[in-house]
Amino acid sequence: MDIIEFRSKIKPNVKLIVGENEFIVKQVIKFRFDDGSYYTKCFLNDGYVFADDLTSNTYLLVREEKTKFVIPFPKEIIFKKKKFVFLFTAHAIAEETQGEEIFKKGDSERFWDYKSSDSDYLSLGIIDETKKRLDFYGKIIEPNKVRLKK
Repeated sequence: MDIIEFRSKIKPNVKLIVGENEFIVKQVIKFRFDDGSYYTKCFLNDGYVFADDLTSNTYLLVREEKTKFVIPFPKEIIFKKKKFVFLFTAHAIAEETQGEEIFKKGDSERFWDYKSSDSDYLSLGIIDETKKRLDFYGKIIEPNKVRLKK
């Protein structure tokens, strides 16, 4: 599913199909980056998080993962016996929210994202207000593996 179409149709309680897996969307958040662009993050059942990346025309399916990495984060990280290379760092603020209140409007986060050669994804994050770490690990998902079910 195309990201623009996904953004126009995603809402709480929708069934999201990713590959062979089916999820229920609990919350949809529009996060605005400091540069003015944005991404959509969805909190799903069973602790999963799904986000779009318009720049790379891909999605991320991740789950929270406790890590011991500390700032300043290195350019390369070994995690779960894999090498991850640094992609980018960003800061974003929750501009719009729908559904359960997992993140509130105005909440913000900073994250440092990494990718492995086999499309695993690692995001090291910090919630601005609480300074709580919120790290995620999962996979990069191609648009043809994503659809919504009514």
